[in-house]
Amino acid sequence: MSSKRGVRALSDVSRTEVRIDGKIIELYAAEGAGCPLVVYHAVRGEGGILWQACMDAGCPAFSLAVVNGVDWDSDMTPWPVPPVMGEGRPFPGRADDYIPILTEAILPAIRGSIPCDPGETVLAGYSLAGLFSLYALYRTDAFSKAVSASGSLWYPGFTDFVKTHSMSDAVKAVYLSVGDRECRTKNEVLSKVEDATAETEAVIRSEGVETLFELNPGNHFKDAALRTAKGIKWVLEK
Repeated sequence: MSSKRGVRALSDVSRTEVRIDGKIIELYAAEGAGCPLVVYHAVRGEGGILWQACMDAGCPAFSLAVVNGVDWDSDMTPWPVPPVMGEGRPFPGRADDYIPILTEAILPAIRGSIPCDPGETVLAGYSLAGLFSLYALYRTDAFSKAVSASGSLWYPGFTDFVKTHSMSDAVKAVYLSVGDRECRTKNEVLSKVEDATAETEAVIRSEGVETLFELNPGNHFKDAALRTAKGIKWVLEK
C-alpha cells in the first residue's frame, strides 16, 4: 500500500477513551472490516503523537489502542532485578501479574469498543514496553505480531530466557530496533542493548518467525514515535 493510500485510510477513524482496571486507553478505531488492532503501552498520553507518526509513515489501516496508567517499572518487567543505574530504583518484575489483566480485561474492553473484529492483534512498545512486547509472546497466544522499538533488551537475564523458552505458535512476525548510539554508554548493563537485541532477533528468527532488526540514528530518546511507527508499518505489511 502506498503512503498516500495509508494516510487516507488512517484518517477515517474515531478517537475515544476506554477506562478499565484503572487504565485510560486512547482508542483510535478504524472503520473498515478486518483492520488489525495494535496495542501500545505508554508512559503518558502519547497516542496522538504516535497516531500521527503512523499516518506520516503510510501504515495500512488499523486500530490503535494506547494503554496509559501501567506501573511502568513493574508491569513492563519480567522478573525482579536490582537498580542498573546509580541511585535508580529496582525493577519489581511483575509482568506475569499484569499479562492476565491485559488479556482477560483490557483486550476484551478494547475489542468491544471497536466496530469490527480486528482479525489479528499486535503488541507494540518502546523502551521497557518494547521488552514487555517480546516477553508477552512467551506467556500468551493473544498476539500474532510484536514491535519492540528501542526495547530494553539489556534487561538482565532476558537473552538467556529467550534461548531457553519458546514463544507462542501464534506469532508470525517480530520487529526489533535500537538506536545506533544507545550502546555508547559507560553503564555496563545498558551498553549491552545492541548486542542483546541482535542476539534476540537471531534466536527468534531461528524458530521460523519472520523478523527485522533495524538500527536507527541517535540515542535512546531520539524519535520514539517515528521508530515505533516504522515497526508498526513493517509488521502490518507482513
